[in-house]
Amino acid sequence: MRFDLWETERAKAQIVEGGLLALLADARNGKPSLKVWKPKAKKPHINYYFKTVEERDKYLQNAIQSHKDHQVRVENRKADRKGTPEMLDSVKIGAIFHFSWGYDQTNVDFYQVVERSGYMLTLREICGKTADKETGNGMADYVVAVKDAFVKDLKPFKKKLQFIRGTPYITMKSYGWCSLWDGQPCYRSWYA
Repeated sequence: MRFDLWETERAKAQIVEGGLLALLADARNGKPSLKVWKPKAKKPHINYYFKTVEERDKYLQNAIQSHKDHQVRVENRKADRKGTPEMLDSVKIGAIFHFSWGYDQTNVDFYQVVERSGYMLTLREICGKTADKETGNGMADYVVAVKDAFVKDLKPFKKKLQFIRGTPYITMKSYGWCSLWDGQPCYRSWYA
């Protein structure tokens, strides 16, 4: 078992608003001190000395308010990622997602929703074809999805539907972005 340096001081601390633990004390040098722990923390994230008790109390109130604001932002972010029922209904069977990825080149893959159960989507990769839009570059073009033209050898797979600022997306890999296709040609490039 590891030694917990802050265990005795944490035990003396009082629970304040937002679930924070706060220990208000006078240090040996006579200066007021403040230690504040977040709800699950072992180490204090605030450990300061102050010139006056008023400064310490003001700092504690600011820390409590900052923690509350952070909790509200976290909850709002969770709600944004979950989406509303209307946003969820915007993704129907037959909807197409485009996955843009690559490092030195831009690759584009298309996936069609073949089944939906709540937030879980069953997807299959579909083919894309070159669009009639010029890039002015011999190593790039624009592609569009071909609905119901499934890639034969690939099996369907499941992904969770998520939202960011009202835009539906799915997480494919860490190095790309997969969002609902708007029907516009997508830029693709390749370098030999």
